[in-house]
Amino acid sequence: EQMLLLELWGYEPSPFVRPVREKLCALCLKHVLIPTSRGSANRDRLIAKTSVQQFQVPFLVDPNTGVELFESPEILDYLEAVYTV
Repeated sequence: EQMLLLELWGYEPSPFVRPVREKLCALCLKHVLIPTSRGSANRDRLIAKTSVQQFQVPFLVDPNTGVELFESPEILDYLEAVYTV
């Protein structure tokens, strides 16, 4: 079964997004970074998608398991639990 791309919503300079990107790369997980920089239409899409009152990144969507998570520590724990042996 082919694995679907994970979606990481965020922007590269964010100190909260960086460790998640590093973990995705370390685990060789195919993913797409959906940029959410200030003024980006994707930022508005993220707020609408998650129904949060305040903009927050990183946000991970795993279409393989149906999991959607905020918060770097929780995302890192999730990736470690699900994608390591």
